[in-house]
Amino acid sequence: MTDNLNRSPALQNLDNLKVSEFLAQLALPRFPGPTAGSAAAASAAMAAALLEMACQVTMNKDELKRDLQNYIKESKTIRQNCLSLATEDMVAYAEVVKAIKLKREFPVEYEAAMKNATDTLVSLIKECNSILTLIAQMVNTCYKSALGELYTGAYLAAAAAAAAQKATEVNLKLLNDETYKKEVLNFVRESGKTISETKERIVGK
Repeated sequence: MTDNLNRSPALQNLDNLKVSEFLAQLALPRFPGPTAGSAAAASAAMAAALLEMACQVTMNKDELKRDLQNYIKESKTIRQNCLSLATEDMVAYAEVVKAIKLKREFPVEYEAAMKNATDTLVSLIKECNSILTLIAQMVNTCYKSALGELYTGAYLAAAAAAAAQKATEVNLKLLNDETYKKEVLNFVRESGKTISETKERIVGK
């Protein structure tokens, strides 16, 4: 790959920023920088954190529910994964911006950059699905005072997934690989349906 498409100088990990700093960067029309995908990933990370907190509260109120340690561990891993995806999306989008400028000269590199950015969004959808699956398993066990956190987490995770799905569909329209497009589109739409149904089961309780 040409040097023109090499990664930009080191981008700051978004998980090292204060919330106010992240929002300030998100508000800037500057690239590379966080955009919609990073915002969705941050929302998913908050959903995982709320799930983790609800598990902690429930376990503290009932020592017999020590099995929730596994839920806490999984939630923490998902939270960290989503924060990493916030940075990965920013980096991937920066590569797309560069590749677009050289699309005619380097079409293969452009396609690769677009697929990489799309794969990051697909990974986020998978994490959102995991969050909602855990919340659905937890909602009947959760200490009543923490149910609001689970419901909020469900809404946040579902919204993040919906945003990532829409961004994925936009990206796919700009790609030429029909096999890749079909596989990814089928996956995100099926995942979106599952996520929506799971969210409705959770908040309808």
